[in-house]
Formats: sequence, structure tokens, C-alpha cells
Amino acid sequence: MTTLRELKPVKKHLVMNLLQSAGFDVSDWSNYKGRNPATNPKYCYNWSFEQPGEMFAVCLWHSSIEDGGSEISCSFKPSDRRIRSTEPGSAIWNKRSNDLQDRIRRAYQQQLPIRVIVVDGKRRDPEDTKPVASKVSARLLDHVAWAVKDYNLRTGEWVLVRGAKPFALAIDSSDDELAYFEGKSRWKFVLHRKREGELRRKKISQALSQGRLVCEVPQCGFDFEKRYGELGKD
Repeated sequence: MTTLRELKPVKKHLVMNLLQSAGFDVSDWSNYKGRNPATNPKYCYNWSFEQPGEMFAVCLWHSSIEDGGSEISCSFKPSDRRIRSTEPGSAIWNKRSNDLQDRIRRAYQQQLPIRVIVVDGKRRDPEDTKPVASKVSARLLDHVAWAVKDYNLRTGEWVLVRGAKPFALAIDSSDDELAYFEGKSRWKFVLHRKREGELRRKKISQALSQGRLVCEVPQCGFDFEKRYGELGKD
């Protein structure tokens, strides 16, 4: 059984490489003028990521993870005091926080697994009157998937558990698509979306290997590269 100590990272692996090893599609990271796709600022500083219909990934500070003996978990309670919008970096910090909350919620509602990137280093103190950005010194990808045990839509509180399968919803989903499904029907729909995402990427990869990607709808044939040039390529 893995201990909390064993989850403490000692090397600073790149986020892009960790996501790729977990099965995430990171091809869009290369749409960046810089030399190294892994440093794409659109992605590399984010706190959460998603592979639509399949899984999510979140960055968790090692110091925030708890070992309860029977399970390793991480819980979160939103602070009553938000960062003031006038503080440097507050807008992007709040966006990353909101994205993380939204993805945790959807992982719970869609009953999808979460891959965890454990980080260590100097963590930003949100209670500081003038908080400075966190500085990550090490990262690792937990080889075991996590799941959302509980998510409170009213308060935004949540609990993640390591090694658990996605839990059955304890509340009604507010997801418009999932709201029409219950029990086995809901789970079959989630599996359908997961398989659909996998097949879509295989289909696109196959089409690109044979030439250019165009729409297969009869009498359409829309070509992104032809319409948008380099921006629409692949």
C-alpha cells in the first residue's frame, strides 16, 4: 500500500509529459510560438485539465493530502475571503481556481476518474494581504486514479479519495445532459461519451495520417486548414 510519504515528489517533471503519460491529448500544446510546447503558458500553469468524456486531472499540493489510515484523501473548503481583484495576478488565480472547482464538480456529476499530479514547493498563502505566486519545486503523477467522494453544490466543498472508483451521486445532477438519466442509464451514457471521445481521436489521427482532415457529413467537406490556414491545420 502506498503511503503519503511515497507520494511526496522529489523531481520536477513537466506537466505536459505527466499528462501525456496519463493518456491525455496534449497535441494542442504545440500551438505555441515558443520552442518548447511544454512551456505553453495557455496550459502549463493551470491547476486542472480534462480529457472530455473520459477523465480529469488536478494538481494537488502534497501538504494538502491526508492519510487517514484506511484511505488517502484531499478535502477542500472555499475560503470566505476571495483575493481582491486589484491585487497583481488575482484575475488569473481566480480563473484557475474556478476552473478547478468546475472540473471537480463535473467529474463528480459525470462519475469520471481524476488523475492527480502531486506537487511540492513553496505554496501561496491566500490569507496573505499581498499573496505571491506559488513556486513548485517537484511534481509526480500518481499512478493510481482518484475519485470525487462528495461535492457540495451549495458550498463548493469537495473530497477526493485515492484509489476509489467514481462514487454514485448523492445529489441530483445539474448537468443538463445527465439530468435525464438515472442509475444504469446514466452510467451507460457516461461510458458512451468516454468511448465516443476515444474513437473521435483515433478517427482524427487516422484521417491526418492519410492526408488532410475534412468533414465527412455528406455535401459538406469542410476543411479547417483550407479555411483558416496554419491555425486550422491538424
